[in-house]
Amino acid sequence: MQILEPSPKVATGFAPQLPDFASAGFQLNAEDPRWQLALRIAASGTLGRSQLLSDFLLYIVDRSIHGRTDQITEQQIGVIVFGRTEDYDSNEDNIVRSYARKLRKRIEEYFATEGSKETLRLEIPRGGYAPIFSEHIPEHTPEHAPVLPTPVLPTPEQPIVIAEKAIAPQELSTSAIIPPHVAELSSTTALNPWTRITGKLSPGLLAALLLGAFLGSAGTLLRNSRLVVPRAEALSHTLWKQVFSSSNDTFIVPSDDGLIVMQHHIARPVPLTAYVNGTYKTAIQTDSAPGVTEIARLGNRRFTSVVDLDFAAHLAQLKEVVPARMMIRYARDLRMDDLRTGNAILIGSDESDPWIELFRPQLHFSFRFEPDPDKPSGFANLYPRTGEATLYTTKGQEEQTYGIIAYVPNLTNSGHVLIIAGLNTAGTQAAATFLLDPALMMPTLQKARTANGDLQPFELLVGAGNVATNASTPHIILERIGLPPGQSQGH
Repeated sequence: MQILEPSPKVATGFAPQLPDFASAGFQLNAEDPRWQLALRIAASGTLGRSQLLSDFLLYIVDRSIHGRTDQITEQQIGVIVFGRTEDYDSNEDNIVRSYARKLRKRIEEYFATEGSKETLRLEIPRGGYAPIFSEHIPEHTPEHAPVLPTPVLPTPEQPIVIAEKAIAPQELSTSAIIPPHVAELSSTTALNPWTRITGKLSPGLLAALLLGAFLGSAGTLLRNSRLVVPRAEALSHTLWKQVFSSSNDTFIVPSDDGLIVMQHHIARPVPLTAYVNGTYKTAIQTDSAPGVTEIARLGNRRFTSVVDLDFAAHLAQLKEVVPARMMIRYARDLRMDDLRTGNAILIGSDESDPWIELFRPQLHFSFRFEPDPDKPSGFANLYPRTGEATLYTTKGQEEQTYGIIAYVPNLTNSGHVLIIAGLNTAGTQAAATFLLDPALMMPTLQKARTANGDLQPFELLVGAGNVATNASTPHIILERIGLPPGQSQGH
């Protein structure tokens, strides 16, 4: 059975995060270079703040050094490192495989950055979990000799753009575009080293080389000079830079649509605890309702929305994304540790992504599910202001839909969580469309920006027309900056 938090590691000979070997019961030579390397990786910024990744690494290295490779199995790692019960089913719970993929990436990243000068290397081959150590001699990179730029000459038909003014090639002259300090290179003395190698340079070739060098430098300067970007894009960049960072994983979590279908059949919501430990799948089998077996199967299937996948695809194309740190994780496979140590983008309502339940105290707008079809479900306005409705629902107005965008701290205030949720597929689409449009987001981001340039929590309720399950242009219904009353940033 899965549990919300890993239980304490009580196996003999293992304790996580170990600077104090004696108190932990380790019988290990602290001078062993393999163990020292493992400690450096575990303490590195590459592993971030993930204790589970560190525990995973130290466990497999400890067992390898002690010659106990028979204990480096998925089942044992699940029990010792992740606190699973002895009889847990690794086919149903793939937490070890998931974290192993992440650990391999982190180790590769460590040796490419912080540990690039390490003479001992560690890797975890795919197909197993036992580490392999090998000697490595860092390559000596000689100083590179200067390379003369390759001339790039325009054709007679191609204008050259300098300082955003088009100049035809025939209007150019060497004296007109080559700066004086560059033109000085044409002296015989300056070119002697090159003429000894290539022979005498003709004036035409010399002008071509200098022109190519100048145009290459001018292009770089022009690219770098475009520092003044539209205000909306700059604010949008601030948001995405905080959601996608090089020091934290960012988990993109699409909706579990099989869970929605199942809940509508059993007419009751699935709480997060039951979702995480899997008991919701066995509880409904005790019901006497017809078709209960098929309903249970729906809870095991992995369905998600095309709208969610399209949104994830757009996110992956953002220039702020750090590919090695972006993880797409099915809601059923997410773990509490992921929301403690990383960033996350949770897509879907509480019905399809129960993890949103953890952040309900930080939300102004909360999804309210009514199993009774005669009662309206919708987004509840928990702290209504004058003139605002207390519930925003599609009941009786199916041509209208609503979605929310919420930006809140993660569970330890060490990262950020974006919640993109809708009352239906069109509502999620409306929220995602609004979020990805810098111009639409600019007014809210301006208000949420702090003096130091960061963003404080904010929340938007957006509305849109619903045409055949597709959202029309979204617009803001309600806006909140900051956390609800009684909630602090450090929660």
